[in-house]
Amino acid sequence: MNFFAWIGRHCINLIFYIIDLACFLTQTISVWQPHRNVFNRAVYLVVLEQIILIGINSIAIISLLAMFVGFGVTSQLIYIMQSLTGNNDLVEIIARLVLSEIGPLITGFLLVGRSCSAIVVDLGNTRVGGEVEPLEYMGINVDDYFVIPRILSMVISQTVLAFYFLAVMIVCGVFFSALLYDFSVQQSLMELLNMISLNEVIRFTLKNLFFGSIIGTIACFHGLLVDSSSISVADQMQKAVVRCLMFLFMADAYFIIFTL
Repeated sequence: MNFFAWIGRHCINLIFYIIDLACFLTQTISVWQPHRNVFNRAVYLVVLEQIILIGINSIAIISLLAMFVGFGVTSQLIYIMQSLTGNNDLVEIIARLVLSEIGPLITGFLLVGRSCSAIVVDLGNTRVGGEVEPLEYMGINVDDYFVIPRILSMVISQTVLAFYFLAVMIVCGVFFSALLYDFSVQQSLMELLNMISLNEVIRFTLKNLFFGSIIGTIACFHGLLVDSSSISVADQMQKAVVRCLMFLFMADAYFIIFTL
């Protein structure tokens, strides 16, 4: 009975947490109104700064991960599937598994570990240092200056890096397989490109937009929950990372069910 009570409490807490996140995101989106003048110079500069920190600075590690995954996962998948199925089935499996699942998830995991924790620490230290309240007294909206640039930058970075990750991973995997096995690079790449329809591209883009919004929203939410204690920064960072990973798996499961 205690086990079921524990499950029930955690389910209720999860529901309330989702409601809090939804309210937080709704409040944040509400500033995107013409009379709020969101596209001011200060916010624009913060967006550029966050895109550099989140996206551009992650290109090197994304490139390495994409090459390693291409060499280790894609090439092995090509070898196994080529021995079990035909070439058409092989291309379909690569398009379905690698393009739809591996790319967005690995990109999301990297941004969770690298950028989500950084956002929580950044906003948490801002809270601890008492830098938020003076801005509010000056009439500067916290959502305008802190939240929107980070969520927007996370969404853009997740989407662009996922496309870049896929391109490097597929090219490295296919060319590495061509060196080891009897495998036509040009034919396989052309068949793979022909199988990618507009609906697949739209679904892939929506998935990464959703992943980016999840990571950015949870990171900003927990960063602004930090109180005056510095110990709270580490606590909120741990919660943000764990819950980002959990919500990414939940979102991925939803997209899998939705696309079946």
